[in-house]
Amino acid sequence: MAKRERVPQAERRRLTRGKLLDATIESLIEIGYSRTTTVEVSERTGLSRGTQLHHFPSKEDLLVAAIEHLADERSKEFEAEFKARVDRGDEPVDTMVDMLWVMFSDPIYWAAIELMVAARTDPELLKRLEEFERSLGSRIYAAFKELTGRQGREAKVSLEMTLYFMRGLAMERIFRQNEAHYTQLLNRWKTQLRQLLDA
Repeated sequence: MAKRERVPQAERRRLTRGKLLDATIESLIEIGYSRTTTVEVSERTGLSRGTQLHHFPSKEDLLVAAIEHLADERSKEFEAEFKARVDRGDEPVDTMVDMLWVMFSDPIYWAAIELMVAARTDPELLKRLEEFERSLGSRIYAAFKELTGRQGREAKVSLEMTLYFMRGLAMERIFRQNEAHYTQLLNRWKTQLRQLLDA
Protein backbone atom coordinates (compact mmCIF):
# COMPACT_ATOMS: atom_id res chain seq x y z
CA MET A 1 0.00 0.00 0.00
CA ALA A 2 1.39 3.39 -1.02
CA LYS A 3 2.26 5.66 1.85
CA ARG A 4 0.18 8.85 1.86
CA GLU A 5 2.30 11.96 1.77
CA ARG A 6 1.73 14.25 4.71
CA VAL A 7 0.95 17.85 3.78
CA PRO A 8 3.34 20.22 5.60
CA GLN A 9 1.71 22.21 8.39
CA ALA A 10 2.44 25.58 6.74
CA GLU A 11 0.68 24.40 3.57
CA ARG A 12 -2.31 23.07 5.54
CA ARG A 13 -2.54 26.40 7.33
CA ARG A 14 -2.41 28.32 4.02
CA LEU A 15 -5.13 26.12 2.49
CA THR A 16 -7.38 26.44 5.55
CA ARG A 17 -6.99 30.23 5.61
CA GLY A 18 -7.71 30.35 1.88
CA LYS A 19 -10.94 28.38 2.32
CA LEU A 20 -12.09 30.70 5.10
CA LEU A 21 -11.22 33.85 3.16
CA ASP A 22 -12.89 32.66 -0.06
CA ALA A 23 -16.03 31.67 1.87
CA THR A 24 -16.10 35.10 3.53
CA ILE A 25 -15.96 36.90 0.17
CA GLU A 26 -18.71 34.65 -1.23
CA SER A 27 -20.88 35.33 1.81
CA LEU A 28 -20.40 39.11 1.59
CA ILE A 29 -21.42 39.06 -2.08
CA GLU A 30 -24.38 36.71 -1.65
CA ILE A 31 -25.93 37.77 1.67
CA GLY A 32 -24.22 41.02 2.71
CA TYR A 33 -22.28 42.25 5.72
CA SER A 34 -24.93 41.92 8.43
CA ARG A 35 -25.62 38.25 7.67
CA THR A 36 -21.97 37.30 7.15
CA THR A 37 -21.11 35.87 10.54
CA THR A 38 -18.27 33.67 11.71
CA VAL A 39 -20.81 30.84 12.08
CA GLU A 40 -21.99 31.35 8.48
CA VAL A 41 -18.41 31.21 7.20
CA SER A 42 -17.63 28.06 9.21
CA GLU A 43 -20.73 26.36 7.80
CA ARG A 44 -19.81 27.31 4.25
CA THR A 45 -16.34 25.78 4.59
CA GLY A 46 -17.31 22.74 6.64
CA LEU A 47 -14.59 23.69 9.13
CA SER A 48 -15.18 23.78 12.86
CA ARG A 49 -15.76 27.06 14.70
CA GLY A 50 -12.62 26.33 16.70
CA THR A 51 -10.54 26.11 13.53
CA GLN A 52 -12.02 29.34 12.22
CA LEU A 53 -11.45 31.17 15.53
CA HIS A 54 -7.88 29.87 15.69
CA HIS A 55 -7.11 31.62 12.39
CA PHE A 56 -9.36 34.66 12.83
CA PRO A 57 -10.38 35.48 16.42
CA SER A 58 -13.02 38.05 15.42
CA LYS A 59 -15.43 38.79 12.60
CA GLU A 60 -13.52 41.99 11.86
CA ASP A 61 -10.21 40.08 11.55
CA LEU A 62 -11.84 37.65 9.14
CA LEU A 63 -13.51 40.33 7.01
CA VAL A 64 -10.50 42.60 6.68
CA ALA A 65 -8.18 39.64 5.97
CA ALA A 66 -10.57 38.46 3.25
CA ILE A 67 -10.55 41.83 1.50
CA GLU A 68 -6.76 42.16 1.88
CA HIS A 69 -6.31 38.64 0.46
CA LEU A 70 -8.53 39.47 -2.48
CA ALA A 71 -6.89 42.85 -3.10
CA ASP A 72 -3.42 41.29 -3.00
CA GLU A 73 -4.39 38.72 -5.63
CA ARG A 74 -6.17 41.31 -7.78
CA SER A 75 -3.29 43.81 -7.51
CA LYS A 76 -0.79 41.23 -8.73
CA GLU A 77 -3.09 40.31 -11.63
CA PHE A 78 -3.64 44.01 -12.42
CA GLU A 79 0.10 44.79 -12.41
CA ALA A 80 0.97 41.79 -14.62
CA GLU A 81 -1.80 42.43 -17.16
CA PHE A 82 -1.21 46.19 -17.24
CA LYS A 83 2.48 45.59 -17.97
CA ALA A 84 1.71 42.98 -20.66
CA ARG A 85 -0.77 45.28 -22.42
CA VAL A 86 1.49 48.35 -22.33
CA ASP A 87 4.45 46.23 -23.52
CA ARG A 88 2.46 45.14 -26.56
CA GLY A 89 1.66 48.76 -27.41
CA ASP A 90 -1.74 49.50 -25.83
CA GLU A 91 -2.25 53.15 -24.82
CA PRO A 92 -1.44 53.26 -21.06
CA VAL A 93 -4.12 55.70 -19.84
CA ASP A 94 -6.94 53.96 -21.73
CA THR A 95 -5.65 50.57 -20.60
CA MET A 96 -5.60 51.62 -16.95
CA VAL A 97 -9.15 53.00 -17.11
CA ASP A 98 -10.45 49.86 -18.84
CA MET A 99 -8.73 47.54 -16.38
CA LEU A 100 -9.90 49.50 -13.34
CA TRP A 101 -13.47 49.37 -14.63
CA VAL A 102 -13.23 45.59 -14.96
CA MET A 103 -12.15 45.45 -11.29
CA PHE A 104 -14.83 47.86 -10.05
CA SER A 105 -17.66 46.28 -12.03
CA ASP A 106 -16.84 42.75 -10.88
CA PRO A 107 -19.35 41.28 -8.38
CA ILE A 108 -16.42 40.78 -6.01
CA TYR A 109 -16.24 44.56 -5.58
CA TRP A 110 -19.58 44.32 -3.77
CA ALA A 111 -17.77 42.59 -0.93
CA ALA A 112 -15.61 45.69 -0.52
CA ILE A 113 -18.66 47.98 -0.71
CA GLU A 114 -20.37 45.96 2.03
CA LEU A 115 -17.37 46.58 4.28
CA MET A 116 -17.18 50.29 3.39
CA VAL A 117 -20.80 50.79 4.41
CA ALA A 118 -20.26 48.88 7.67
CA ALA A 119 -17.09 50.89 8.40
CA ARG A 120 -19.09 54.13 8.56
CA THR A 121 -20.26 53.20 12.07
CA ASP A 122 -17.34 50.96 13.11
CA PRO A 123 -14.19 53.03 13.88
CA GLU A 124 -11.87 50.02 14.12
CA LEU A 125 -13.07 48.56 10.83
CA LEU A 126 -12.78 52.02 9.26
CA LYS A 127 -9.17 52.31 10.40
CA ARG A 128 -8.29 48.90 8.93
CA LEU A 129 -10.05 49.68 5.64
CA GLU A 130 -8.30 53.05 5.34
CA GLU A 131 -4.94 51.25 5.62
CA PHE A 132 -6.04 48.76 2.99
CA GLU A 133 -7.26 51.50 0.62
CA ARG A 134 -3.98 53.43 0.97
CA SER A 135 -1.98 50.30 0.22
CA LEU A 136 -4.07 49.40 -2.83
CA GLY A 137 -3.93 52.96 -4.19
CA SER A 138 -0.15 53.02 -3.74
CA ARG A 139 0.26 49.78 -5.67
CA ILE A 140 -1.89 51.00 -8.56
CA TYR A 141 -0.01 54.33 -8.64
CA ALA A 142 3.37 52.53 -8.58
CA ALA A 143 2.36 50.37 -11.55
CA PHE A 144 1.04 53.42 -13.42
CA LYS A 145 4.20 55.42 -12.73
CA GLU A 146 6.50 52.57 -13.76
CA LEU A 147 4.68 51.84 -17.01
CA THR A 148 3.89 55.38 -18.15
CA GLY A 149 6.69 57.45 -16.66
CA ARG A 150 4.05 59.85 -15.31
CA GLN A 151 4.54 60.87 -11.71
CA GLY A 152 4.24 63.72 -9.27
CA ARG A 153 1.27 65.46 -7.72
CA GLU A 154 -0.83 65.82 -10.88
CA ALA A 155 -0.46 62.15 -11.78
CA LYS A 156 -1.36 61.11 -8.23
CA VAL A 157 -4.40 63.40 -8.03
CA SER A 158 -5.57 62.27 -11.48
CA LEU A 159 -5.33 58.64 -10.42
CA GLU A 160 -7.26 59.39 -7.19
CA MET A 161 -9.98 61.09 -9.24
CA THR A 162 -10.14 58.02 -11.47
CA LEU A 163 -10.59 55.72 -8.47
CA TYR A 164 -13.36 57.96 -7.07
CA PHE A 165 -15.05 58.02 -10.49
CA MET A 166 -14.91 54.21 -10.66
CA ARG A 167 -16.47 53.87 -7.20
CA GLY A 168 -19.28 56.20 -8.18
CA LEU A 169 -20.00 54.29 -11.39
CA ALA A 170 -19.94 50.99 -9.52
CA MET A 171 -22.55 52.33 -7.08
CA GLU A 172 -24.67 53.69 -9.95
CA ARG A 173 -24.92 50.16 -11.38
CA ILE A 174 -27.13 49.26 -8.40
CA PHE A 175 -29.83 51.48 -9.88
CA ARG A 176 -29.20 51.30 -13.60
CA GLN A 177 -27.84 48.49 -15.77
CA ASN A 178 -26.84 50.38 -18.91
CA GLU A 179 -23.44 49.27 -20.17
CA ALA A 180 -23.59 51.45 -23.30
CA HIS A 181 -24.04 54.53 -21.09
CA TYR A 182 -21.12 53.52 -18.84
CA THR A 183 -18.91 52.94 -21.89
CA GLN A 184 -19.67 56.50 -23.05
CA LEU A 185 -18.80 57.89 -19.62
CA LEU A 186 -15.57 55.87 -19.48
CA ASN A 187 -14.53 57.07 -22.93
CA ARG A 188 -15.23 60.66 -21.91
CA TRP A 189 -13.17 60.17 -18.75
CA LYS A 190 -10.22 58.74 -20.75
CA THR A 191 -10.15 61.93 -22.84
CA GLN A 192 -10.38 64.16 -19.75
CA LEU A 193 -7.72 62.16 -17.95
CA ARG A 194 -5.23 62.38 -20.81
CA GLN A 195 -5.80 66.15 -20.92
CA LEU A 196 -5.21 66.43 -17.17
CA LEU A 197 -2.02 64.39 -17.37
CA ASP A 198 -0.70 66.30 -20.38
CA ALA A 199 -1.47 69.76 -18.98
